[in-house]
Amino acid sequence: MNVWILTIGNSDVQLLTEDNWLTFYDNEIMEQLGYDIFHPTSSDNQHRETWVAPARVLGMIYQRHLETDFDDLYFPLLNNFLSYFNENNKEIPDEIVYIMTDQANIFPDYLSNNKSACWKDTCTLQPIIEHFLKAKFPKAKLKPCILYPRNNQSGNPKGMDDWNSTLDVVRKSLSQLKYTNKSTNIYVSHQAGTPAISSALQFLSLAQYGKQVKFLVSNEYELNSAEIIKSSQYLRGIKIEQAKSLIPTSPGAAKKMLDGLDNIEPKRLEELQNFVDFFNLNRSLDLNQSEFEIESATQRIVDALDLIGIFFNQENYLQGITLLSAAQETFLKVAILTKVSEIEITLSNQSFSGIKALEWNLEGLLLSSWAETKTVSEKNGILKQLKFPENNPITNENKNQFKKTNSNDKMYDWLCQLETKFQPWSILQWSCSRNKKRENDLRNQLVHNLRGMEKTDAIQYLLGYKPSKSKDVIKVYDENFMKVYNEDVKDPFVEAIKLFKLPYTKEKLRQTLEKLADSLS
Repeated sequence: MNVWILTIGNSDVQLLTEDNWLTFYDNEIMEQLGYDIFHPTSSDNQHRETWVAPARVLGMIYQRHLETDFDDLYFPLLNNFLSYFNENNKEIPDEIVYIMTDQANIFPDYLSNNKSACWKDTCTLQPIIEHFLKAKFPKAKLKPCILYPRNNQSGNPKGMDDWNSTLDVVRKSLSQLKYTNKSTNIYVSHQAGTPAISSALQFLSLAQYGKQVKFLVSNEYELNSAEIIKSSQYLRGIKIEQAKSLIPTSPGAAKKMLDGLDNIEPKRLEELQNFVDFFNLNRSLDLNQSEFEIESATQRIVDALDLIGIFFNQENYLQGITLLSAAQETFLKVAILTKVSEIEITLSNQSFSGIKALEWNLEGLLLSSWAETKTVSEKNGILKQLKFPENNPITNENKNQFKKTNSNDKMYDWLCQLETKFQPWSILQWSCSRNKKRENDLRNQLVHNLRGMEKTDAIQYLLGYKPSKSKDVIKVYDENFMKVYNEDVKDPFVEAIKLFKLPYTKEKLRQTLEKLADSLS
């Protein structure tokens, strides 16, 4: 089955002669038109001389003279479409839906306004279009469809040139068309009418019928210029644009949008998959460096801060807080390693770089294998020179206490000892405190008890449960969650990274995502 859906515009019916115009413009028409006289004007058709008149007026006049004077009328676009179907007999439509407009319900005073959009309404052309289609497609079932704009409650009516309201009107009309058979070919000619109608029909037909759609387009100024544009070309373009908009916040959804599209560079899909893995916390962005190198780890932290912002902006608080906790612990390690590398330690009258005594691996920040070979007394001496905050020296009986270098509270105190200018932010202080209330730790509650959280819970967590933050302040933050994240967490976090001179590329994540989106075509 072949279905043809087409829009009818103001200039789709023209006059080959103006000789009969004033004759047909009788008293009855004059009364209907409020005694205004509309004169046809010469068109810019290069192939033959024609005249155009407001569609509403032309329809009112000529629908009464179809049997005797139909030859006065000229159909530039419809004739081109007809030539296409005549050359392609297998595609001749079995059903034709022709879309017209009537805006009189929202512009009831149009008779007193010569510039009203109602004069370009095509509803009065219905008998003329029907006469043409019956003659050219005698076996086709004709379905006229008139679009009536909705009168909103604001008192500011939106006509068929308003994109948002027109989309709703066209959606409602198309929803009444039921072509459930997947073998049905849907030909769509959407050029006529307002740009809003054309865009809405293009978008909604693709959304409703997908690959069944074939766009039949033409140029009214070129004879026999009709051609078919397959929906796959439109769909590809639309999906690519949608994917571009999704990449900066939802690369997984963007990749799914691109699945199955032709001629997408494999390299771009590979890059996108890397971001999908990164957003899903499956891996870091940079695979060329060791994950335990300071530069690589610092870049992960900075990228994570951007990613946390994306999660919070999507109200994905659990994932954001979990990632923030990991970013803070990683920061403690790289900051300590950076400061320790500046210290020179002495052991057995020999000097060594402080970094030689520490090792960062999957178990955390611990004494290196070199330091582990030393005696307990020598280990204590090394830690003391590295400004590790340990008041109680470790004895032979509890050697495992050397692993306390990896505990958050010790690393926090240690970092404060190494850099007195360090200004920690509230949630870092709270999460590294030995005396905090464990039941308030949202990350722990998620991991151990699978509990959720409200926005206000997340706000209080990010503020480190400071008593000075009153309920009124929390309420203000509740209205702009990103304010508390940016001002109370991200900004001081970035300042600390700068204080310790940790190497990273500024805003690498956002810029890389945007660059990837721009590269799609």
